[in-house]
Amino acid sequence: MPLPRRTLLVVLAGALAAGCMTTPEATVPPMVEPLELETFFAGRTAGEGRFESGIAGVERTFTVATRGTWDGRTLTLREDFVFDDGERDTKTWRFTRQRDGSFKGTREDVVGVADIWQDGKTVRLAYDAEVVGKGGTTRVLTFEDVLVPQSSTSVLNKAVVSKYGVPVGTVTVVFRKR
Repeated sequence: MPLPRRTLLVVLAGALAAGCMTTPEATVPPMVEPLELETFFAGRTAGEGRFESGIAGVERTFTVATRGTWDGRTLTLREDFVFDDGERDTKTWRFTRQRDGSFKGTREDVVGVADIWQDGKTVRLAYDAEVVGKGGTTRVLTFEDVLVPQSSTSVLNKAVVSKYGVPVGTVTVVFRKR
């Protein structure tokens, strides 16, 4: 029995969108050392960022102050966000080094565990997180981040945000050591 026309269109649209989805780019200045999460984020950093979603018609800017501690195995990273509309939020990552050198990460809104690995000079993260939207509805979105060192004191974090494999937004944050 053939698929209904509407179902076929939805499947084709999803396949096309998934085919167009790419992970964030990672252009690293040539003289920059590889990013080490536990070194860069130990202590304090300050960041400025933006979330954009053309599909949802949302654009939010924010600042984030982080405090990180490294105990030799786990980097605990507290993030204090202030959004342009005055909303505040706090999240705490716990990145635990694995035997192979990669990290596994947890955070209060992450579903399951985040995978974190070195990719040349960059660090990549892949995880699902519960995001509260307008009206208080919660959605699970997939994040694919790449953290790109810009200098010894600056890191660019670019993320593609998707739902069911379809890109729905981007996040860009520049972190600077204090």
